[in-house]
Amino acid sequence: MKVLACFDSFKESMSAKSAGEEVQRALDDDVEIIPLADGGEGTLEALSDGLKGTYYHVEVTSPNFKRVIARYMIADDLAVIECAQACGLDLLEEEEKNALYTTSLGVGEMIVDAFHHGARRFMITLGGSATNDGGIGMLTALGICFLDGHHQPVSPNAQGLGEIVSIDRSHYLFQNEDVSFIAACDVENPLLGPHGATYVFGPQKGLQEERLECVDQAMAHYALLSEGALGKCYREIPGTGAAGGLGYAIVSYLGGRLEKGFEIVSQMVHLDEAIKKADVVVTGEGSIDQQTLSGKTPYGVLMHAKRYHKPVVVFAGKVKDVALLKEAGFMDVICINEEIKDLATMLKEGPMHLERAVRRYFDENC
Repeated sequence: MKVLACFDSFKESMSAKSAGEEVQRALDDDVEIIPLADGGEGTLEALSDGLKGTYYHVEVTSPNFKRVIARYMIADDLAVIECAQACGLDLLEEEEKNALYTTSLGVGEMIVDAFHHGARRFMITLGGSATNDGGIGMLTALGICFLDGHHQPVSPNAQGLGEIVSIDRSHYLFQNEDVSFIAACDVENPLLGPHGATYVFGPQKGLQEERLECVDQAMAHYALLSEGALGKCYREIPGTGAAGGLGYAIVSYLGGRLEKGFEIVSQMVHLDEAIKKADVVVTGEGSIDQQTLSGKTPYGVLMHAKRYHKPVVVFAGKVKDVALLKEAGFMDVICINEEIKDLATMLKEGPMHLERAVRRYFDENC
């Protein structure tokens, strides 16, 4: 029996590739491993085997204006850049999380570095950011100036959005270059309003509730000035609210397009070809519930597998809404944890529990 193991990462427990290796360890059958991701953290690793690119490391501005070493990959002239490498929430201590002051400047610095290493096509993954700056940090690093009433650059973070009076694009680095941008994201939030970047994701990034309205209004001010400068409205496009408005900046100022991260990754790693050859597909991530059906990796795998009538079994550390998930088409939904322990222990023991759960399931059912 041929098994295809195509997991997303189990955050803080194991990578997508490591999860596949646990399946390989559990079974004597032929197991093919294809790591997957949906545009968030782990996308770079998921693509590395398939693209066989070269990794680069560069020191850039961290979300709190310190320095951090960020990693990206170039394959031919395509750069794969995870925004979380430069402005990720995981780069901050709990007390440092405040999206009013954090910046995406480092993402732009990564783009510049990749350009100087030969990249002309850029795929930027938008998951896991600590920012809510509308992308002005990234754009500042690319030469676009956001100026206040004294013709001085505003602070490249959410605090600076409301202070913008004029926008100068004359020094944009790529205005005479043939470059293209794709933003990979797994959300459809617009830039503004109750379903936008600030209200939905701001609290997760340390924005206090009483600040939300003020910051959203500042973001609207930025969007209005941007639309005047660019001659087109982009704020309602689904996904422009991703990564605190980085999606908006990429679509509007960089002429890029937003695509579902899972679909980009699945095409690049040739997922459909692997599914065709498999007898059964196993997938999963750290937690699965009804939100999985909104486009997360296991659901993406299920949708592709249905095209070829292949059964899909999903494994996760935390499981809810089993009936709903089975109704959607998963053959089985398995929790890898037999007993609930403290979170740190479960994360540490995750690989062992995944291997045991897979072995037990296949011994009993296949």
